[in-house]
Amino acid sequence: MNEQPASDIPPGYSYVKTFAFFVLGGLVTAAFSGSLAVPAVHAGWVEVLAVGMVVPSFTWVVQMSASGLWLNPQLRRLYWGDLGRICLLGSVALLPAAGVNFLMHQPPLWVSAANVLLSVVLMAADLFRRSAHHGISTRWPVSWCLTITVNMALFLWSSHRWW
Repeated sequence: MNEQPASDIPPGYSYVKTFAFFVLGGLVTAAFSGSLAVPAVHAGWVEVLAVGMVVPSFTWVVQMSASGLWLNPQLRRLYWGDLGRICLLGSVALLPAAGVNFLMHQPPLWVSAANVLLSVVLMAADLFRRSAHHGISTRWPVSWCLTITVNMALFLWSSHRWW
């Protein structure tokens, strides 16, 4: 594993900045999650928003917990910074589907599903790129891909009766 001294940590990778990325990502995700209440016929917006926020948090909690245990402090700081950045990127990538959901009377579900898949691909590609740049083992982005796959399965299980 590539050991990176604290002095080599880029200034934009402070814990405060990483936290800000996650907060912004959460706010943007809330817009998408709330928009799913439009096509949901058997669930109210509170349930849809709650599931739409809690389930995605699973990926970030698992990844940050695991890396908190198994990465050294310098690599952990970089990895968490990368996770925060891809969280915001993935959330912003969901905005087109949120727009469709809010603007159409009966938005097709495939638009949201396709947009989520595109968002995941963008996040994965960026995480692999960032991890390689920082000398972080590819095991971490692979584990993120596995975690987000479980996340999507949890969402499908939680929401299947909505439609």
